[in-house]
Amino acid sequence: MVMDRRSFIKAAGATAAATAVAANVALAGEAAAPAGVTADDKWAFEIPPAPIADDQIAETKSADIIVVGCGMSGMVTALSSAENGLSVIITTASEGAVSRGGSNNAVYSKVMEEMGLPKLDGAWYREQYMINTGNFKPALWFKYYKNSEEAMNWLIDHAAAAGIKTTIESGTEFPKGDIMYTPAGAHSFYVDDAELTSGGVGGGEPYIAAELARKLQEDMGVEIDFKCLANQLVKDGDRVVGVISQAEDGSYIKYMANKAVVLATGDFTHDRDMMYRYAPEVAHMCNFDSPVNYDAGLMVNGIMPGQGQKMELWAGAAWQKAPNVMMLGRPNLPADQPYTSHTGLMVDKFGQRFMNEDVLGGTACMTILQLPGDTAYMIWGANRAVEGGPWGIPNAVYGDKFESPEAFQATWDNDSYGFGVIKADTVEEIIEQLGLPAETIDTVNRYNEMCAAGEDTDFYKDPAKMIGITEAPFYGCAFTPMLLTVLGGTRSNVNLQVLDANDEPIPGLYHVGTMIGDFYCGTYTFAMEGVNYGATCVTLPYVLGKELAAL
Repeated sequence: MVMDRRSFIKAAGATAAATAVAANVALAGEAAAPAGVTADDKWAFEIPPAPIADDQIAETKSADIIVVGCGMSGMVTALSSAENGLSVIITTASEGAVSRGGSNNAVYSKVMEEMGLPKLDGAWYREQYMINTGNFKPALWFKYYKNSEEAMNWLIDHAAAAGIKTTIESGTEFPKGDIMYTPAGAHSFYVDDAELTSGGVGGGEPYIAAELARKLQEDMGVEIDFKCLANQLVKDGDRVVGVISQAEDGSYIKYMANKAVVLATGDFTHDRDMMYRYAPEVAHMCNFDSPVNYDAGLMVNGIMPGQGQKMELWAGAAWQKAPNVMMLGRPNLPADQPYTSHTGLMVDKFGQRFMNEDVLGGTACMTILQLPGDTAYMIWGANRAVEGGPWGIPNAVYGDKFESPEAFQATWDNDSYGFGVIKADTVEEIIEQLGLPAETIDTVNRYNEMCAAGEDTDFYKDPAKMIGITEAPFYGCAFTPMLLTVLGGTRSNVNLQVLDANDEPIPGLYHVGTMIGDFYCGTYTFAMEGVNYGATCVTLPYVLGKELAAL
């Protein structure tokens, strides 16, 4: 089942307390993590399996382009290729078209123009350069910047032809010029106008996924072989010329590509060794023992098993040079604006404040991972509903707010987003219920004194965000980040070709989506809301389809 992000936030949040406990257990068990490295100094996932012999092949199919994976990036690649005159076959382990996102970023589009929103200017690049510490490939970002308007308008047109509408999501409230500023540009899809009520957008990606699959099969004649798990790439000398997949009945199908094989198989967060090798700081968050669900929508703590990345390594690819990037969530923390941190008081398990809370949620989550048990605790008062507004709402149309502070406070009273919010008449009761030491009241009192003085002399938070914890009822909750995905993989050039250890392209082999290497470095901040989908799953695959046709 594909879950929209609003439902996801509620469902995931309902297990917040259990998640915190599970994180502690996982941390305690890290010593039991696999050794991973074999006697010849290779990780097990780096060692290719025995080749599948020709006499095991039950059927051979051929097309100009073979796409592996039927998520957004694979389908966009396939449709763009087919529209430019190429024959395409998709082989995928999933039972149907899959969507794992909801926000699709573009620097401009016809919808943004209609809504009076400005095109994102080139200054964003300098910010991204700093955010990624220069340890990424700027050419990939510029390719996205130059082509995202065309690609998004193409997707909007395909959506409109099927009765699917497009709008822009509301983002954070950081002012322009702030390093945390999030420019408008997250495109979201819907069908029924009723979905535009508060919190209604952001879950319409399945509409697009289903329409792209229909378009591919019915209008473009593209064959999609579902329940066919790719096992090995086929090479002729140095060139990748095909892929072998195993069908549901156990038989093998060889797919031969006249021009290119494009891998779109998602992340590697469900492979224990790969996570401990390439993302050890979040490996303990993954549930490796659950079965892989190739049809999963938006989910946490382990999605795909890295099959595409493994096949690339077996074919001679080299891993990206930059560290892999963690996408941590949820998109917003309790009692605050979408995609931000909780900007009120946060403490660790010792009751000590540990950061300037006024940051984007993705960065706050990385800081929280530095804490014992990966858990932060929030404490606030009823006065925050009035003093902290106006309040945005996750997945609302751009510019929408809650109608009143009372309505926003009701989301705390009802724990509407499933964060496990507790409520009490005194701060001391909140502290006790959160399991924090009684001395935490000293931290609260000091925080209140700084709020009254209008100056944060500990972490220098914006005075406008210094809201005292002064009026009952009081609220609190514990928060443990969840792992949405790990971005990147093997090396990529600007043409999305997969590279070897000498940074030379492996002929015939491309990848798209979260597999693209060196697109990010550091943390997925959500400073460009929906850029992962808009860039690596829509814009770059759309351009790739046109470029493959020109080969």
